[in-house]
Amino acid sequence: MRLPRHLIFVSAIVTQFIHQVCSFSHGSLQTTRLHSTTNDDHTISKSKDSRPTVVVVGSGVGGLSVSSRIAASKEVNAKVIVLEKNSKDMTGGRCGSFDRFVEGYGTFRHERGPSLLLLKDVYLDLFKDCSRRAQDFGLVMKQCKPAYQIIFDDGDSLTVGFPSDMDDEIKQEFEASKQKMNEFENDGYTKWQEYLRATEAFLECGLPNFIEERLDLASFPKFVIEAVKDNFKSWPLKPHSVVLDNTFESRKMKALASFQDLYVGLEPYENKDEIGGGVLRKTAPVVFGLLAAIELGNSQTLSGVFAPVGGFRAVSTAFQSLSKDLGTEFFYDTTVTSIEEDGVWYEQGGEQKYLEADLVICNPDLPFANAALLSQGKDHKARYDYDDKFDYSSGVIAFHWSLSTRCNSLKTHNVFLSTSTEECLEKSWAAIRYNDPSAPSFDGDEFPFNFYVHRASESDETAAPEGCDSLLVLVPCCTLLRDEELSKLSREEALEQYKNQFDNEFLNKVKTAVIRRFAAVNGLENINEFIIDEVIDTPATYADMYNVAAGTPFGLSHGFSQLSVFRPGHQSKLEKTLFVGASTKPGNGVPLVLLGAKQVANKAISLLTTKS
Repeated sequence: MRLPRHLIFVSAIVTQFIHQVCSFSHGSLQTTRLHSTTNDDHTISKSKDSRPTVVVVGSGVGGLSVSSRIAASKEVNAKVIVLEKNSKDMTGGRCGSFDRFVEGYGTFRHERGPSLLLLKDVYLDLFKDCSRRAQDFGLVMKQCKPAYQIIFDDGDSLTVGFPSDMDDEIKQEFEASKQKMNEFENDGYTKWQEYLRATEAFLECGLPNFIEERLDLASFPKFVIEAVKDNFKSWPLKPHSVVLDNTFESRKMKALASFQDLYVGLEPYENKDEIGGGVLRKTAPVVFGLLAAIELGNSQTLSGVFAPVGGFRAVSTAFQSLSKDLGTEFFYDTTVTSIEEDGVWYEQGGEQKYLEADLVICNPDLPFANAALLSQGKDHKARYDYDDKFDYSSGVIAFHWSLSTRCNSLKTHNVFLSTSTEECLEKSWAAIRYNDPSAPSFDGDEFPFNFYVHRASESDETAAPEGCDSLLVLVPCCTLLRDEELSKLSREEALEQYKNQFDNEFLNKVKTAVIRRFAAVNGLENINEFIIDEVIDTPATYADMYNVAAGTPFGLSHGFSQLSVFRPGHQSKLEKTLFVGASTKPGNGVPLVLLGAKQVANKAISLLTTKS
């Protein structure tokens, strides 16, 4: 069956938004040739038998997933080795947790990257495809009911994202939410349901047909009907704001239906001075509404926000345990400095070594890897640089607060939105619009901005000591501004300079603005008095920990110029090196990275099978 050209184009776009990684040169350097071992701290060696060797650079979720799938393949019977620059407790890359012990209180768990889990079946499929069960590796996922609490700058709030199986308490919240939407505007809840129906059609068609590459003709009629009905009211390629203006009257409903655009590095507003209203680069098309369908919709199999019991550390630990169970070897505190055509140079224990490989999987962020890892040579030292020709998602300032009180007025997931005026509504997207420190800042009481708050202990009491809470506050901000001169410095020197782009004065302004917004919530008026420990991450610290380009934990943005056939693919410029991760196809967010990792693993297995 051949689809009309415009449907092929639209469907290809839909798939990107489902919201959401040389021969040996003789010389003085030693080359490893010792026996293999599964001990994380021992010497690495290429297999002495006939098995092909696959080296996975980086233990992010993309690298962990690919390593498991290749190790599980009986077609190639490969030896799989994972090299990770960080310590063992940072397995999973950005997908992980860390602990803070506070004297007199106990241990608080904080999330370093993702804090909400979507499309849970994508996680489970990794284990199923490897003939294992997720629960046997400690991965348990609990649905958040409701999914979110939305808090507006005037103190108004409501909860959204209700499952079909509601107990009496949740039903009361559901009815209160419907009433609140109807207070925002006439028939507000009916319009909300109409909007979700369209986005669910985009989701249900895009996921099987184009991401999973599994033909599902039954989903196309609903997709087409929603796209063309009411004179193309919800045509997927329109700027998001155009459809929102034609659907809702109130600023609060428009903000509620569009805050997910931030996840993919875009804003909802039409730019009339650009082609297509700006959707080629900075403006989200309405198809991004499918992110709302994932989080807040009614699909029995695709919708819902979940929390992994034990935090996202439990996710990365389960992935690593699966890979080890399948025979993968892991080596930590091992920094790859150059990926060559037939292997990798790496530093371990102050010594530089070479490891031959039949295939390399590169999990570090693609724009960083292109600039600082590929074909750098044996004498190359670790450095930080990235390709700045791309459009990036926003940066983020993350406040990890350990609190000596419980924040019972917060849900697990909370979004604070600025909607007091039309001007505030639009200016709150400044972090996406301007990648410039001279752009609007957090000065003054009137500066509008949106931010997210994760209260882990609301759904998992192990996240904080009794009577206490762990909060993660994520505030969008500009990314790092690349300085070409810094690429000539050592990695440590360059990153120290980049950290100056987010000095203490700026961070204090942001914190003050956040605390001021917390005052609108009952019981949180004086939250600053209960902060007993604080860790702050900025784009510079994310760059340091994870080598992400521009310091953004979200990777490349998803404008039309960077999605589908225009988004960087899995094949690198080196024949035997494949990319996996958020800045390559199909896109960012853990579920998309996992789906991309499955494609990479299949390609790797095909290449190794052909070679053999």
